[in-house]
Amino acid sequence: MMKMARTDFLGLTEDEKDFLDDLIIETSQALETAQTYTNILVSTMDAYASIISNNQNLVLKRLSTLTIFLSIPVLIASIYGMNVPLPFQTSTHAFWIPSLISVVILCFAIFNYFSNIKRSG
Repeated sequence: MMKMARTDFLGLTEDEKDFLDDLIIETSQALETAQTYTNILVSTMDAYASIISNNQNLVLKRLSTLTIFLSIPVLIASIYGMNVPLPFQTSTHAFWIPSLISVVILCFAIFNYFSNIKRSG
């Protein structure tokens, strides 16, 4: 459109030239407005992505902590599930003793974890 206004190869009248100049101005203003809104949209999307990333980090931290806590009873159960001589294997409470030991260790680990969170938070 700017080339058309400069060259005047179409033989435009004065009113048509004014209309073409107005059209050029309006188009450039629309382009600037679109670029401004694009920048605002990109900034907003970055902010939302940052919030989602932070929330995801918190969820993964909780899941990792839960996995560590649940690995304690699994470790004790796997040790007592081996086919080798172990303590308490001839006892009538051979199932309950390792279960009790794993629950006590699990409770201690959870209490220790949450007491550290309370002190630091």
